[in-house]
Amino acid sequence: MRLSENRPSALQSEAFILLPHTVQDLEDLVSHPERYLVSLDVEPQRAAALWRERLKRHPYGSEGLLRLTYRGRDLIGPALWDEVSGVWFALVDCVQAYLETGRGLTSFPGQPVDVELRRVAAGALFGVNGDRVLVDPTEFIPGLLDEAERYSRWVEEHIGTLDAPTAQQTGALRQALDDHTR
Repeated sequence: MRLSENRPSALQSEAFILLPHTVQDLEDLVSHPERYLVSLDVEPQRAAALWRERLKRHPYGSEGLLRLTYRGRDLIGPALWDEVSGVWFALVDCVQAYLETGRGLTSFPGQPVDVELRRVAAGALFGVNGDRVLVDPTEFIPGLLDEAERYSRWVEEHIGTLDAPTAQQTGALRQALDDHTR
């Protein structure tokens, strides 16, 4: 499963909405995610329709997958499907704690999947569910905030809600990052 756009950034994301009542075998989802997921980027109208339909039965509509890659390495893949907006909130909260204390630790919404970002001598370690990768925080954090903002714009434009991190949140984190790197 490839990212739908070739955006020139070290960190890239693509969000997907899960087709209802399809996951019976997690291994099949991991092996063939295209059978289960609809890309917000590739099929925005279909993804929005699935989101709205899910909202009729559940308090949230973004059940699916946030695929996150850094320099071509998968950080979040199909085995970690969840509520996409909640995952974005967890990532933004993790960055906020990192900027405040040097270590951010949170988890996926209602799941035992840890998300961590912590300072190390060579930059920062970012980890999801125990899998860690060395990142350059001066490119990783702005890239993550760019992608969070892109997701938020999609939600506002196609769903008409603010069910995603707000520009105020990401803007405050950008300012904190600027202050931190001076």
